[in-house]
Amino acid sequence: MHYRTLGKSGIPVSIVSYGGGGPSQFGKAAGLTASQRRDLIARALELGINLFDTAANYGDSEPQLGQALKGVPRDSYLVATKWSWKTGGDDFLHPDALLASVEQSLKRLNTDVIDIMQIHGILPGTYHDITDRYAPTLLKLKEEGKARLIGFSQMMTEDPKLTVPVAALKEHPDLWDSIMFKYGILNQWAAKEAFPLAQKHGVAILNMAPVRFTLTRQHELDELLETWRSEGEIDVDHPKIRKGFDWLITEDAPTVISAGYKFAADHPAVSTVISGTSNIAHLEDNVAAFENPSLPEEHTALLKELLGDSAAPR
Repeated sequence: MHYRTLGKSGIPVSIVSYGGGGPSQFGKAAGLTASQRRDLIARALELGINLFDTAANYGDSEPQLGQALKGVPRDSYLVATKWSWKTGGDDFLHPDALLASVEQSLKRLNTDVIDIMQIHGILPGTYHDITDRYAPTLLKLKEEGKARLIGFSQMMTEDPKLTVPVAALKEHPDLWDSIMFKYGILNQWAAKEAFPLAQKHGVAILNMAPVRFTLTRQHELDELLETWRSEGEIDVDHPKIRKGFDWLITEDAPTVISAGYKFAADHPAVSTVISGTSNIAHLEDNVAAFENPSLPEEHTALLKELLGDSAAPR
């Protein structure tokens, strides 16, 4: 396992981390038992993964993760969770709701400190209001030792060109320790401005789900290509795109998924790539992709040439 650092904090983090959200919901959708979840997390730890990401609104992912990590030495892993600033409507919740959620998360996760406490899914047009309302509370949590680092996640569906992370990195670079968003073969926009700013200010980038959805679902890829064709910014009729991405498959990258993970980890601004699965064999395959976290130079160069302006909405 390769390890990088969580930005300016200097905290070591595995290049691949485990995500407790997504379609599997930490194995709940697949019907995993508590024993099977413990086996899954135990295998992740054996493979060298040391960061586990979840959220208060991922169903019962937090308590499931807490149970699976019970008895594991606390200094052997990091836990990240998130709090959603709205429930149902568009009204902002009171900062006390953030405090209450953190207390609940600490109990669910069987810990006295959250390594990365994040605001979940900041949307365009809300960044300044959210920062004004909740940053003082997040800083208080750090002062009290209940959170080591603070950050936020951003939804590509609402902000594919990363206006929120760029605003955060320009206006409050000393506030945030980490930002979570997607960067991958079909989502390269971060390399233009967000990544250089993050590197300049030592903000950790948590790369979430870079191969989920469009890259691995042909019908969604076809829809994306049609959208790009209408926009005229990307040459979707280039044979290397029109015929899919099987040309990325090599002995070192036996699937398009593994190639996608390698590309997602290759940029030095990325601290860790979050991957979620409920299957141990899939977990092992995913981790294997990061043993050499880069594609052949000619493949990387061509992907950047063809798709450097890509900003897929998911």
